[in-house]
Amino acid sequence: MPRPNRCCPDGVPQHVVNRGNRRAQVFRDPEDYLGFLAALTDAADRTVVRLLSFCLMPNHFHLVLWPVQGVEVSAYMQVAMNAHLRDVQRRHGTSGSGHVYQGRFKNSAILTDRHFLNVCRYVEANPLCAGLVERAEDWEWSSLVRNGPAEDINILSPWPVPRPATWLDDVNRPQSNRSIREIEDQIRRQRRTGRGLNAWRTHPD
Repeated sequence: MPRPNRCCPDGVPQHVVNRGNRRAQVFRDPEDYLGFLAALTDAADRTVVRLLSFCLMPNHFHLVLWPVQGVEVSAYMQVAMNAHLRDVQRRHGTSGSGHVYQGRFKNSAILTDRHFLNVCRYVEANPLCAGLVERAEDWEWSSLVRNGPAEDINILSPWPVPRPATWLDDVNRPQSNRSIREIEDQIRRQRRTGRGLNAWRTHPD
């Protein structure tokens, strides 16, 4: 059965997620995390997709990507995942041992300013919600505290909306169950609607 076409409207930010196969741990040590960030650096160099936010968790990752043309998201992810998987399999000797991830990455369109801020907050608060840290900024592998794989490498692009001055407090404040449920439902459904950047920027909440 053919795979359904992925929907990534032009100019619309996307929340991208993938999990380890059977929720198995993917990132085992700092080199795994750094290798993934290096792969994102390579993808940024070879495409024009902008990375706005990210969080790498032991068995999954979240990215917020902003393409000019929607088809670029798949190209960005192909470059990043190929480099990441080669790195993980080489260092852990797992080549040929089965799938690392549960399948293709999932994506959902971010259609309003409020939705964008909620998604970025959800992404950067992930380790806090999972009980891995006492404060979100204590987790080293997210865009809340890290720009890239090294201090002199910045793989993040400016946001299309202003970042609130209270952002750190916002990320550490519990997010409503309704907001979390909406974000997770959107990822599960892989929403297939979207509109251009200008309409997204001006769509009323």
